[in-house]
Amino acid sequence: MFTVIRYAEIDSTNSEAWRLLERHQDSVNTVIIAKRQTKGRGQRGHSWQSDLGGLFMSVILQPNLAASQAHQITLWTAWGIAKALNQTGANVKLKWLNDLLIDRRKLGGILTETKIEANKILYAVVGIGINWTNEVPDGAIALGELPTTLSSMDELIEVVLTGIEMGQTRCDREGITSLLAEYLEMLSERYVRKTIDGRELQGQIIDIRPTGELVVRWEGNTQDAIYQPQNFSVGYQ
Repeated sequence: MFTVIRYAEIDSTNSEAWRLLERHQDSVNTVIIAKRQTKGRGQRGHSWQSDLGGLFMSVILQPNLAASQAHQITLWTAWGIAKALNQTGANVKLKWLNDLLIDRRKLGGILTETKIEANKILYAVVGIGINWTNEVPDGAIALGELPTTLSSMDELIEVVLTGIEMGQTRCDREGITSLLAEYLEMLSERYVRKTIDGRELQGQIIDIRPTGELVVRWEGNTQDAIYQPQNFSVGYQ
């Protein structure tokens, strides 16, 4: 299903994917992989540490989705990659919306970018970064150090692509709601907290909507709170 293009070093696999689409609009299902990125990107404009030994990949997709459903791409990608990695013996959990965790430590992240035309997603570029044998900062973890059935970067790439295909196929056939309950169960933490005016509130994640919003039930509140991905910043208990 996928055509793979590899680079030793590149600024950003997502950027290269968009450049490729400008030159060749038939580049859907092309995968850009780099051993190292000089300008890797993360969520909210953050940089993604891209040292040698990590997996840095971008996949060009053409999902049949409205612009308002763009977050579904990240949801199915995270779900599919986690499911596929767990079949290798890893114990991957999710942190809404786009993080892969093991033992509460960050294993990888997903950055989805889209091109919109007439309120429809014309193309999506899904960037994936996963720690394999690279050095990782505090709070992170590398998959290559753990006891799994994976023995090489190539095997990791194959598993990740299998997961992406599995997630997209599931959503194409059954819709995003078919996997949201499983996504919710795969969250590393369901209980959250935040401080308002010096008072700490505790709550529970009870739902994820098909458009990507998180639904939290805070103690003492009669109405559930709904958060957009870019507007949710709380701690975990």
